[in-house]
Amino acid sequence: MRRFVRPGVLIAVVMSLVAGCGEPDAPVIQAPTAGSARSLNDVLGTPGATRVQTPLLLFVGANDLTAGKTVRFPFRIFEKDGSAIHPEGGRAELYFAQSGQSEAIGPFPALELSLRGEGVRFDREGTETVLIAEGVPLPAAGMWFVAATFTVAGKKASAANEFSVLSKEATPAVGSDAPRSDTPTLADVGGDATRISTQRPVDTSLLHDSVKDLLAEKRPFVVVFATPEFCESRVCGPVVDIVLNVQKRMRATEMTFVHLEIYKNLDPEQGASPWVSEWGLPSEPWVFVVDANGKVAAKFESAVTERELESAARAALKP
Repeated sequence: MRRFVRPGVLIAVVMSLVAGCGEPDAPVIQAPTAGSARSLNDVLGTPGATRVQTPLLLFVGANDLTAGKTVRFPFRIFEKDGSAIHPEGGRAELYFAQSGQSEAIGPFPALELSLRGEGVRFDREGTETVLIAEGVPLPAAGMWFVAATFTVAGKKASAANEFSVLSKEATPAVGSDAPRSDTPTLADVGGDATRISTQRPVDTSLLHDSVKDLLAEKRPFVVVFATPEFCESRVCGPVVDIVLNVQKRMRATEMTFVHLEIYKNLDPEQGASPWVSEWGLPSEPWVFVVDANGKVAAKFESAVTERELESAARAALKP
């Protein structure tokens, strides 16, 4: 079946995760940490080849990473057989370089965060946590190598991979106007939630409001673009569950929560729905927080923790 996700995206194959980008543009690119003026090969203790290869695999959980910004960098580590690796102490350090022989930028500390929560369902082992490094600078567009160093089973280990840095964000930037998409609601389908949601069982609380109407009424909202039934990254269902949990904790606020599917008529053969292109989504799932002025206040690609989403949603309510 066709997918709107770009071919070859590794998260679609091996459960890679999350990446949200809720930070504003950085005015200055951060300098490498003192003492890191070594090549990536030197950091990893690998041969001096241009390409970097390690016994373990690092999978980047984001496609929409942009040069000239500091970003939240999500990733996971796997054995070559696909089993998840969890660094001791839930900690790792990240380094970035344009080749194995180039000077490495880093280290940037990364923490393993849990995605577990009440009612959050995981259909694949290894998707319950994500490693995240905050404040990572991406100096230039193009192909980059990322490498993580960490301890597992009492031994030093490393994992690396290539990823792409874009010159311009595909999705609406933080601080920009949210697209005024005319999205379906429960009322539009005569109350039949199965026509606009693949979640099972369907929670209709996310299906009452159109993005277009919310923006016209100047109501703040959280919108999750996800397709639990046809999800390629295997985290769509958990992300919708996470959004529902945050919704419950914020019932006393004016924040509205919306779930939108990816495919026309819930059918991958019919291609992506109009709002996918309107929001520039290169992958799925995505979660956006929009304030009362219709500005994107935060965004998260793939998975997001309940704590991160609730913090961003509450911040968007502040004048």
